[in-house]
This record gives sequence, structure tokens and C-alpha cells, in this order.
Amino acid sequence: MKTIDEIKGRCVITEDGHWLWKGAIRPDGRAHIYAPDFTRRDGALSTQSGPRAVWHCANQKPVPSGWRVFGNCDEPTCCNPNHILLMSEKDFGKRQQRAGTLKGQTARILANRAIGRQRAVLTPEQVLYVQTSPKLGIDLAAELNVSKSAISKYRRGEFVCVRAAGGMFSGLMGGARG
Repeated sequence: MKTIDEIKGRCVITEDGHWLWKGAIRPDGRAHIYAPDFTRRDGALSTQSGPRAVWHCANQKPVPSGWRVFGNCDEPTCCNPNHILLMSEKDFGKRQQRAGTLKGQTARILANRAIGRQRAVLTPEQVLYVQTSPKLGIDLAAELNVSKSAISKYRRGEFVCVRAAGGMFSGLMGGARG
């Protein structure tokens, strides 16, 4: 596909203006289109998501760095250029947050918890040591090789994430009562 008309020719046009792609579909449900890629390949043809391919065909220029192309309608296979938006990553994130589209997704919740555990500075045993130690915070920071502010936060209970001592679900059974 090199033009919008070629893409439109491979779509079913609905009464409400959607261009539903009849070709290959990506695992996430979006169209998978072989079209010019001005962002990564200087206009050479490559397979890409439907919204990105449509944007490239319509604008004949690369997607700016830090910006995202996405479909603005509820149809994942829609290729109508009027239903495609270009938005900064920051604004896209705010839009997703306002819409709440990612809330409650178990896979994302678990991934964010795993990221938090990797970023955590101390193990649960070390946190207990910090919270019960009579030593000064500056001494504990030097001993455990963390910042003084981290020690203060752990003592105030502000850090809620610590490195897991067991597996990913190790803390879930601890609060169960019979």
C-alpha cells in the first residue's frame, strides 16, 4: 500500500465512517499494513500498525520523536485517516489516565508491582532492621549503602514496596485468616 486510496480499497466502509481493514491483523487486533515508513526507513515499505501506516501514507513524513500515532475510535482495525491522531507521549499518557483504559488489568498490575520490587532498595528483613534499630539514620545509610532520605522514609513507613523475599505471590498468603 502506497496511498490512502489503496488502503481504503482494502477496507469495508461502514455507515458510521469506519474503514475496517480486511487484510492481515496484528495479535493486538489492529491492522497490519505494508506501507511506506518515513520514521524508521526513509519511506521504504515495511509492515506496521494500521494507524501508523495510514499516518505515513497521508502525511509523507516521519512521526516526530516523542509523539505517538493511534486510532481515536473504538474499532481497532479502522484505517480512516479522520480517526487517526498524532499526540505527544505525555499527552497520550494523560489521555489514557483520564479514560482509565488501563485500570484493573491484572497483567499491568503485576508488571508494575514487579518493577517496584526491582526498584526497591531494601529487603523486608532490612526494612525491619532499619525500623527497629537504635542506630542513627546516617549510620544505617552508610551500613546499608542507601541514602539518608531512604532510611528516613522506611522509618516513617513511606516506602510500601520492598524486594520480595520469596516468589511473586509470597506476600499474598500471609494476611489470610482462617
